[in-house]
Amino acid sequence: MFEFSENQINQLKARGISISDARAMITKINQQSTYSQIHRPATLGDGIAELSDSDLKQHAKFYEESVDDYRVIRFIPASGMATRMFDFLFPLVVEDQQDFKVALQAHLNNPKVKRFIDGVQHFPFYEMVKEQIENTHPIDETDFLQAFIVYVVKHYANKPKAFVPFHKYNKTLKTAIEEQLIYSTQFSLANDRLAHHFTVTPGYENDFDQHIQDARLLLEDSHSCRVDVGYSVQEVSTDSLVMDSEGQLVTDDGGQLVFRAAGHGALIQNLNRIEADIVFINNIDNVAPQAQHQESGMYKRALAGYLLEIQQQIFRLLRTIDDDGVLDEAVHFLDQQFHFHIHGEDQELRKQRVIALLDRPLRVCGMVPNTGETGGGPFWVEDEMGVHLQIVEKAQVDLSNPSQAAHFFQGTHFNPVELVCSLIDYKGEKYDLNKYVDPSTYFVVSKTMNGKPIKAMEHPGLWNGAMAFWNTLFVSIPPTMFNPVKEVNDLLRKTHQNQN
Repeated sequence: MFEFSENQINQLKARGISISDARAMITKINQQSTYSQIHRPATLGDGIAELSDSDLKQHAKFYEESVDDYRVIRFIPASGMATRMFDFLFPLVVEDQQDFKVALQAHLNNPKVKRFIDGVQHFPFYEMVKEQIENTHPIDETDFLQAFIVYVVKHYANKPKAFVPFHKYNKTLKTAIEEQLIYSTQFSLANDRLAHHFTVTPGYENDFDQHIQDARLLLEDSHSCRVDVGYSVQEVSTDSLVMDSEGQLVTDDGGQLVFRAAGHGALIQNLNRIEADIVFINNIDNVAPQAQHQESGMYKRALAGYLLEIQQQIFRLLRTIDDDGVLDEAVHFLDQQFHFHIHGEDQELRKQRVIALLDRPLRVCGMVPNTGETGGGPFWVEDEMGVHLQIVEKAQVDLSNPSQAAHFFQGTHFNPVELVCSLIDYKGEKYDLNKYVDPSTYFVVSKTMNGKPIKAMEHPGLWNGAMAFWNTLFVSIPPTMFNPVKEVNDLLRKTHQNQN
């Protein structure tokens, strides 16, 4: 058993971590990650609903007609820095011209570097950066490329990804977060209010607020609405201790414990504090140019309408569960909608089981056809609840098991993080989302720190184990809904190039 020094105990206490929780964390880090048990991939007609055009219009219309009865908010994880977007350019950031030519020659075989150079004039920020460089002094083509790379890395790589210009309209640049605010007008405007909550890197709250002021004022003027924006940071109590390759705690030179952020699953705590009836969840970097906003917004409204229609059925069943015939109707509903099969129990046990399964947070998740993109996908998993739908990441699958690997690679869709969630129960009270997390689905990650191998824990993923015991519905949506920018070259994709 690990014994902590008095200073370390005080350090844990300041972070809100108990000694017992710290020891439990150490045990998890020293164990293998647990794996999900995939029963089969979810496919169209078997776990993934495919909505017809008339269905889409009906669900969207239902949402549009009822949205003002609800508190609606967007929840967008935005704490990521842009470093990884530009990391392949770091070897080219050198001051000396000759050193740059040598580095460029050495890295031209890197397809990412070649793609960047070949497409340099098509980046949304190209003209702006070119003007900044030429205002300093005229330079030749090679000097310009060197200056361009240095400028881009210096001005964007060490800032939040939210601040990187994604699109250009005439001479106006729109950053990821500005584009997300504009996109919101298509689906989350309720009661003349656009509400957003961004999770951000600690210390960046004011930077975010200053960055969006102009976009916020423009939206309030053009849509006669109020744009509310809130921020939160990942709680330090959710951070992970760090272990070395010998299974010992990593400490700094002063004997203080070293911690590491424990994955986006920790954000379930931030989501749990949201005061809203309907929550749209997106990643900050998945946003298309404005020419696509209207079509994408229609799908978002349709997903939300679908959620509300299912929610209303659930609420009605729970409120009238003791009426004649309603229990049998609820059993049938659970079988048809969520594939929970209830039988062989007496009346009271059946009712308790039905209530327990119906009375849970609800989410509708958009799924796009798998075209080779990385990311979690929709599967039928088997656990203590039986066989049910869940989003599963590759890291959660034991690929050394032939049957599990086969199930995983037979998946037809993946998760672009298009979630619409209901966090309120049939009595109008908030769910405590911590009760619906599967703590066994944590990850153990291997990284390096100061050149040495280390291990740490990551909490169950936000839309994986952190939502393990939610009621889940998957709906097929078109690939046009998936426009991620994981690296800067993604801005050269056709979907990001069709702006004015």
